[in-house]
Amino acid sequence: VRAYQRADGANPPRNSHHRRTDTANGAINAPEFDRYEFVATDGPAMVSGKADPGSEIDIYQVVEDDGIYSPLGEPIATATADDQGQFQLAWDQPDGVWVSAIASDPLYGTSEPSPVIKVVGTAGTMPDRPTPTPYIASCTPPEPPPEPVPPEPEPPEPITLRIPRNIHFALDRSNISPESANILDQLAAAMKEYPFLTVELQGHTDPRASVAYNQALSERRALSARDYLLRQGIAPERLRILPLGESQRATTGSSRLDYARDRRVEFILIDTRGLDIIFESQESDLQIEP
Repeated sequence: VRAYQRADGANPPRNSHHRRTDTANGAINAPEFDRYEFVATDGPAMVSGKADPGSEIDIYQVVEDDGIYSPLGEPIATATADDQGQFQLAWDQPDGVWVSAIASDPLYGTSEPSPVIKVVGTAGTMPDRPTPTPYIASCTPPEPPPEPVPPEPEPPEPITLRIPRNIHFALDRSNISPESANILDQLAAAMKEYPFLTVELQGHTDPRASVAYNQALSERRALSARDYLLRQGIAPERLRILPLGESQRATTGSSRLDYARDRRVEFILIDTRGLDIIFESQESDLQIEP
């Protein structure tokens, strides 16, 4: 059975006498130093250990403290294991150092790093333990989700307001009848409820009499309607009059009913501010001549 047919299975120990059979790829053991501390006495410090026979041992300075097995820096020395697997090298530098080692074999590849050991320099200096590199999180918090856009407010339902369109007058008269007063009361109530409403009072006549006379009569009728609303508490700046005489008849006929419909004051509301105004033409106060 070939080694690769056994599959990887569970990871074996870092060092094992059966490592090559424990792994499908025929691995190599990590070097094992004879001691965890080597001190120079009357010369360089002799660093020794064992590894797979014939393997090359690269000694690395440890760059930071991460326990028994720590990250490695640059290689600082090299040794070769003999036929018995023994290796040795002399450390003749005055400063001490923390080191680890990796074994390499042309056939079986590279081992894992060995445990960290301490080598005291020829000057007797004790190496400082490498300072752990502080872990700085590289992640950044996610961007906060965008603020939800509030939905557009739905337009308010329009307020429907029913208002009489007009009042009527007797022949050649401008006084307000009791029936017409009831109509004006409805207009006054709406203007009190909605104080932004203003109204234009347009006076009209039938086509009989002269143009000048009818113009003056239509003005008197509009003034009568305005004065009545003033007495109901409507501010004068909310009322204006427009006498139109006989220029805008309500009908085209010439009967007494047609003329009675012509004699009127019409209400034109201004600045309704979204109110849904329904004007209702009414004839409850119609005054037909005998």
